[in-house]
Amino acid sequence: MRRCMGSPISARQLCKNAWMFSWDDARYFLEVQRAGSLSAAGRRLRVNQSTVGRRLAALEATLGARLFERTPDGYVLTVAGETFLPRAERMEEEGLAAVREVAGHEVRLAGTVRLTSPETFGSRFLASRLAGFQRRYPDIHLELVADNRALSLSRREADVALRLARPVQPLLVTRQLAEVASALYASESYLSEHGKPRPPDLSGHRLIGFDETFQPEAEMRWLARNARGAREVFKSNSPQAQLEAAASGLGLALLPCYLADPVPGLVRLLPASKGVVRGLWLVLHQDLRHVPRVRALADFLTDLLQGQQPLLRGAQA
Repeated sequence: MRRCMGSPISARQLCKNAWMFSWDDARYFLEVQRAGSLSAAGRRLRVNQSTVGRRLAALEATLGARLFERTPDGYVLTVAGETFLPRAERMEEEGLAAVREVAGHEVRLAGTVRLTSPETFGSRFLASRLAGFQRRYPDIHLELVADNRALSLSRREADVALRLARPVQPLLVTRQLAEVASALYASESYLSEHGKPRPPDLSGHRLIGFDETFQPEAEMRWLARNARGAREVFKSNSPQAQLEAAASGLGLALLPCYLADPVPGLVRLLPASKGVVRGLWLVLHQDLRHVPRVRALADFLTDLLQGQQPLLRGAQA
């Protein structure tokens, strides 16, 4: 006899429960484990909290075990939950692999393709340049997720990604399309008041930095080497907010050249080659790389970004 949440469960009942098991309930279990709460899992799944709780309770009843303990820090796996987790992940991966494999046989230039990119790059650079794709492929519905999180291509959170670092996960196909430069900027009004800075010694100058939720590694290393002595007066997780702060005369900011160069009154203080230069990578899942609508978007982005290399590299100033 096996105990089911405090009650004995027979071999016959175990067999019956196996037939009652819903594969979809495992998806709710995985999202609770990843998000740490019912409400956060509900937002990810686009359902309400009570639905998540109900599906989780149904799964626990079917398995005859409690999968989570509710703690002040959120939902924590029990021993049974830890045992079930790798199996649930395998279920998810097999289901997604099946979808990718079937989708790989799609031959029409139609349907939905989801693109993800860093937030500022997507909203300030890409969005205004995607109309040409829609004109060329009117039956393809394009979705852009501009987000600093690295959405999973394996879990079909996106079909195509643009990333500022080469991913190392297996089963991904990558290609560097361009280079994106960032340099130090200040407003004309700031320079009139404080004089021109001379990195790496920025003593007496004010700095606009990155907050704890967004600290890009290459940019943080550059500031540590080249902004010594500066007084940090403003932080943000948004390059757009940093740009606005710098343009208002608040301080110096390390900004993408494509974002800052077109702004009147902002002055680049160093050549782009002496700032931060990062590769911009196109990323596809290998199972989807031959799907026509995915391939069409990948080819469009390749042509677009290679043609915009001077702007992205900061070469025009």
